Amino acid sequence: MKPTLDSQQLRVFVTLGRTLSMRRAAEELHLTPSGISHCLKALEDDLGCRLFERTARKFALTRVGRELYAEAHRLVEDMKSLRSRIRMWQDWRQGHLRIGANSTACQFLLPPTLREFRESFPDYTIQIEQCTSRQAMRMLTDEELDLALLTESPELPPNIVGHGIGEDDLQFIVNPLHPWAVKRKAVREDITRRKLIFPERGGNTAALIESYFREDGIRIAPFIEIANEQAIIEFVRLDVGVGILPPWLVANEIEQGLLLALPLGRRRLKREWGVFAKKTRVFSIAENLFVKICRNVFRELNAEAEAA
Repeated sequence: MKPTLDSQQLRVFVTLGRTLSMRRAAEELHLTPSGISHCLKALEDDLGCRLFERTARKFALTRVGRELYAEAHRLVEDMKSLRSRIRMWQDWRQGHLRIGANSTACQFLLPPTLREFRESFPDYTIQIEQCTSRQAMRMLTDEELDLALLTESPELPPNIVGHGIGEDDLQFIVNPLHPWAVKRKAVREDITRRKLIFPERGGNTAALIESYFREDGIRIAPFIEIANEQAIIEFVRLDVGVGILPPWLVANEIEQGLLLALPLGRRRLKREWGVFAKKTRVFSIAENLFVKICRNVFRELNAEAEAA
C-alpha cells in the first residue's frame, strides 16, 4: 500500500460514489468510462479491498466504500477549497467584500475608511448594505454579509464575534440659544419636559439611552424618533429639540459655534463600536486591513471632537 492516496483516484471514487454510474461520472470528470474503471481498480488494488458491489443489476458502495466515502468527500472538498484560496493568495488585491453598516457608519465612518482602503485594494468590489444590528446579525449568520460595522449589541449571537474599534460618549446636543446652553449643563428636573430627538427605537443606541435614564429614575419619551443622525443634527440646529449624539458626529458644528455638547448627567454613557463577523471566518489580508483602518478612522474622529 502506498503511504498516501492518489487525489485523482479519490476524486473519481467520490464522483462515482455520488452518481453510482460509470457513464455519469465519466461525463462530470471529462473522462472515458474505461478511464473511470481503471482509476477505481487502481484505488481498490492500492487499498486491498473492494469499494463497490458490481453486478449486471447492481452498482453500489460496499460497507468499506460507504465508510470511505464520507472521509473522501470531505478531503476532496478541502482540496477544492484550498485551490480556491491559493488563487485568492496569488491575486490578493482583487476580491469582493460585503459590508453591513448602520446609518451612522454609512454616513460618517465608511466614507473615510473606504477611501483609505481603496489605496491598498483598488480592484476590490465593495457592496454596502445599510441595516439595523438585528438584521446584520441574521445576514452574517446566513453568510449574506462578510463583515458588519455597528455599535455593539448587548445580546450577541453565539456564532458571531466582534472586533472592537473604539468607544464614544453620548451627550446632549443643543442649539447655542437653548436654555441649557446658557447654564452649560442639562437640568435634571427639566429633562422630561424637553423635546428630545431620539434614534429610532429598537436599535442598540436607543436601548442604551433608555436604560441610562431608567437607572436615574427618569422616564423619557422622545418628541421625534428618526434613524438618521444627519437629520437629528439639522433639527437641533433649527432648535426644534435636543439631540443625543456623540460629539465626534458634530465636531465641525461645535467648532463653528452652531451646536453645543453637554453631559447627560454625572455618569458618562459610553457606546462600544466593532466590526462583526462569524466566528468561523478566517480574515483575508483585505479584511484585516479594513478593521485596522476602521480603528484608525474612529480614533481620529474622536480626537478631533475632543480638540474642538
